[in-house]
Amino acid sequence: MLSKIRNFSFFIILFASIDQVIKFYLINIYNIDTSRLNSQFMEKINDYFNLYLIWNKGFAFGLFQNDLQSINNFYMLIMLVLIIFLFFYAIKINKKIYYFAFSLIIGGAIGNLIDRFLYQAVLDFIDIHYMNYHWYVFNFADITITVGCLLVIILELFSGKNKKENA
Repeated sequence: MLSKIRNFSFFIILFASIDQVIKFYLINIYNIDTSRLNSQFMEKINDYFNLYLIWNKGFAFGLFQNDLQSINNFYMLIMLVLIIFLFFYAIKINKKIYYFAFSLIIGGAIGNLIDRFLYQAVLDFIDIHYMNYHWYVFNFADITITVGCLLVIILELFSGKNKKENA
C-alpha cells in the first residue's frame, strides 16, 4: 500500500509541477507583470486556439470575481480542505485507477492553489473558440481536474454495474 501512496503522491506532484512550469514559462516569455493582474491577448496560435491571459479572481468559470483578500483566503481554505479530503478518500478506495484519477484532480487543484497563494488569482490562458464563439479561458490544471472528474464518474458508473452483478 505504501508504494501505491508513493506513486499517487508522485503523480500529484507531477501534474501540479507541469501546471506551474507552463505558467512560469508563459509569464517569463510574454513578460507578464504579475503585480498588476491585467488580462491581455498573448498570441493567436490558429483559427481555433489563442493564448489569452486572464487572471481569474473568482471560482470555476470566473464566478464570484472579487478583489478581497479575505475572499481569496476563503477560496484557498476551501481548496485545501478539498485536497486533503480527496487525498484520504482515494487512499480509502485503494484502487490504482482511482489513485490516478484523484491525482489528476488533486494535482490540478494544487496548481491553482499555488496561483492563488502567489498572485491572489488563477492564471488562465487557453482560449478555444470557433469564429466569435469562445469557451471559457482555462489552464492546464483545469484540464487535469476535468479529466480526473470525468474518469471518476466513468469509474463509478461501471463499478456500480459490477456491484449489482456481484450482489
